[in-house]
Amino acid sequence: MQTEATMGEGKGTGGDWRTSNRRPSSFGGARREPEALEPPTMSRSRVQLASSYAPGVLMTWEGGKGICRAVPLANDISKQLNRTTIDLVFENLSDFATNWRDRAMKAVPDALPELILDAPFRDSRTGEVRIERGDFQMTGPDRVGYVPYPLVYRCGICGSTREYESIADQARQPLPRKCNGHDARWTQIDVVYVHWSGEIQPLSPFNYNFDPQTGSTRQIRMCTCGSTSFKLRNDAPVFSEWRYVCEGCGDTRPLKKAEPEVLSRLQTEQNTSGRAFQWIEINMLPVSYRANSTFYPQRTSFIEFQDSAVVELMTPPRVGELVAKLAQIHNIPFAEPAEDEVRAAVQADPKHRSDWDDYLSFLEMASRADESGRPERARSYRDSAHELREGWFAAGIVERGRLGSAGVLRAITQREDWTRRYNPIRLTIQHDAFLREHIEEAMARHAAVDVMEPDITLTDVVNDPQRKARYQSNIGNLLAHLGMERLVIVRNLPICEFSFGFTRVSATPVYKREHQGTSVDMPVRLKAFDQLPIQGTKRPIYVTQQQNEALYFKLDEARVVRWLQANMVTDVPHDGLGRGYLERYEDFGPFLEMFKDREGSGGYPRTVPAYVYLLLHTLSHQMMHSLADSSGVDRDGIGEHIFPADLAFVIYRKGMTPDLGNISAMWRNHADEFLRRALDPRMLRCGSGSLCDARGGACPACVMVSEVSCIASNLLLSRAVLKGGKGPEWEPRSAPDLVGFFDPAVAK
Repeated sequence: MQTEATMGEGKGTGGDWRTSNRRPSSFGGARREPEALEPPTMSRSRVQLASSYAPGVLMTWEGGKGICRAVPLANDISKQLNRTTIDLVFENLSDFATNWRDRAMKAVPDALPELILDAPFRDSRTGEVRIERGDFQMTGPDRVGYVPYPLVYRCGICGSTREYESIADQARQPLPRKCNGHDARWTQIDVVYVHWSGEIQPLSPFNYNFDPQTGSTRQIRMCTCGSTSFKLRNDAPVFSEWRYVCEGCGDTRPLKKAEPEVLSRLQTEQNTSGRAFQWIEINMLPVSYRANSTFYPQRTSFIEFQDSAVVELMTPPRVGELVAKLAQIHNIPFAEPAEDEVRAAVQADPKHRSDWDDYLSFLEMASRADESGRPERARSYRDSAHELREGWFAAGIVERGRLGSAGVLRAITQREDWTRRYNPIRLTIQHDAFLREHIEEAMARHAAVDVMEPDITLTDVVNDPQRKARYQSNIGNLLAHLGMERLVIVRNLPICEFSFGFTRVSATPVYKREHQGTSVDMPVRLKAFDQLPIQGTKRPIYVTQQQNEALYFKLDEARVVRWLQANMVTDVPHDGLGRGYLERYEDFGPFLEMFKDREGSGGYPRTVPAYVYLLLHTLSHQMMHSLADSSGVDRDGIGEHIFPADLAFVIYRKGMTPDLGNISAMWRNHADEFLRRALDPRMLRCGSGSLCDARGGACPACVMVSEVSCIASNLLLSRAVLKGGKGPEWEPRSAPDLVGFFDPAVAK
């Protein structure tokens, strides 16, 4: 129990704190004139306010003064963010919501869409993921409000309870000083009802029933004897033995309450379609407000880019530019018409003669908009120009440039149906921007350094030619053994982390509820934060940015080709592995189903995309473990990003607290140890012994990392790709053993 609290918010959280009849920050008499809604605020770090103290969490206020619930406050930072960063926020949010929905639907195929995704994340008609930018606001996590919750109190002497509808209700009828003839000792009840739909309710004795006349739920606020007063008997050590006792007739009630929205929706569905529901789908769970299960903030992060092409080239109007860009990156022959040829063809067409002037005008206006700091307007003008250009190609006025790869053209056509996380076209465009912004441009300002050409801050051998030559020879040999063509330390990699909602009961899309000895899957609803106290219905997205150190690895393409050939991978290309990856890629799917353990019964062939990703992903995890052991950076605090068509990957510190330079310090003091650990035969073994080897060579005791750090759910992993041995479980038992990437025969 908590010490006495004197105010609170409206019961339930279907609405936010503003739906109460009174401002939470106003404790006196009712004030009816319009005012800015502003609850009391708390001071915490930005990271805490965006996660542990984000809107919706229950907490004990300082000094044990009562239980409170965090509520959002407006702090628009949209103008402070790069346009591309905002685009990537919404792109990653859409990806997260899609993955959430897919995982929930896979486990519970008949789940209702509104019980999987909150309204701001879905189309109300189709149930599909829909993220409207106008429904959200980029918000700085500098301050968050708080209001008392729940407004249910128990007398510590006799057990009598009092419940209030709102802060105003409690202000009008304060807690009495006397209770049943004795001095009262009121405390908030520190147990609440929670439901995996994301809702929370006070621990009151009043349940909900469905009213078939109105088609909605209503709360029964009295006992069958007519009494509205109850005592809470909470001496038992488990909630299942707690009871509410009617003060009128002595009748007892267990802790049971239906979630009203879920009850209404499932009962309506049963009446209309015949889908029968179980009460375990509806009844809420009593838990302590301190328990983790009352609140799980949902957040994700990404590497920031300045170049808008990482987003714009993925849009349909820019497909022509995308083709040209892929040709440039992967050295694919591309016969593009000269600009003079395009102009002459357009001006020669009577119906489109004026289009050329419009086209130039759009490009000129886009350039002026860029110069005046209006990126959104510039993008609109460029899109209009490219729509005109695409129209000329579609009408046959101008012959489109010819790409010398039918496979890449097919991939461009099919990419809309691919899972975004593993889409190699999207990733190769990002890699191009990464090289330019975070390697080449960063090197010019000493924000990145190739370990083969170190600066004085990285090692003191720089000013001694002989020591530098020995350093380069040693590091070069280790990189060659690892199969690395290049290793770059990035000192200021911009990372953006954002939180956009929460869940209750479970942090994952599926909650397994135990009932009568069986486990029943329940869909967990992804909830958006409460509406901001501003005009409209915007929800906050809390954005934090941090520049952290990272390591960029680029593999030796010739060695990768030899390794693929040694493992009898089908159709290994001879004219560029990146191009070959794009040409041969088939969608991995959101859950990598074909790469899950099948105990040797799988039949997936050894393809270039699968084996290249398998190699890069395993190497990435190997280097993450070595980095954690050598630098002191926590394993769970290391992220990864894989660029499969470019044979590259990045591992980086994910934290949003100031970077202390652990990676640079590691390289200054333990560069040899870091690289040698990755090659050490002991690091290529598993504590589980032969059991892990027999099951594909990947388990939590060896190469796996935590789910929050892994980009591919710890699938497409195997130590055997490095050291040799039994192939992954998704191959048939008859598949030959793997030749390791570190094998001397491959490293020649």
